[in-house]
Amino acid sequence: MLLGLTEPTSGEARVLGFDPMREPLKVKARVGYLPDQVGFYGELSAWENLRYTTRLLGLPDREAEERIEEVLKRMGLWEVKDRKVAAFSRGMRQRLGLAEVLLKKPKVAILDEPTLGLDPEAAREFLELIKGLKAEGITVLLSSHLLHQVQEVCDRVGLFHKGRLALEGTVAELAHRVLGGSTRSSWRAPPAWRGPSRPWRA
Repeated sequence: MLLGLTEPTSGEARVLGFDPMREPLKVKARVGYLPDQVGFYGELSAWENLRYTTRLLGLPDREAEERIEEVLKRMGLWEVKDRKVAAFSRGMRQRLGLAEVLLKKPKVAILDEPTLGLDPEAAREFLELIKGLKAEGITVLLSSHLLHQVQEVCDRVGLFHKGRLALEGTVAELAHRVLGGSTRSSWRAPPAWRGPSRPWRA
């Protein structure tokens, strides 16, 4: 809905001041999206996949090549830029997905379960990359059910229950409201809203 890919049943939203339903192209030009399942052409190399993306973005050849080199190096994928993506591990695919997000130099990055399926070390490294986006002033909207990771990287958190926002605030505020001031990594939801939670940061 925030990207204008599907219509809301009711209500409205603004992303960077734009209405996703009426101005989807303006939103997409400024927002990067990393889905929970990253899709790339497996028979193409990392470089070729990103080059295809830059053509869709309409970037001039020289600028495209400079940006691709920049993001691949930043994601630690420069040495494997010519390797077919079919041979990439999930962690490498996630890095390539984040590299693709950074190609457009977004002001907002929407990341859906970015560490799902990663081993602890790969997840830790990916969280550090997310912190790097935050340090650059990029707003990161992170969806995850792994609350200990959310605590580590998020400034503000929202907990959803049955499609509705049940609680919202800083980690410290929610810890005080839910746990009486404790900031343990494992949160236990009150019975009134216990269930699958979808934390986010804005």
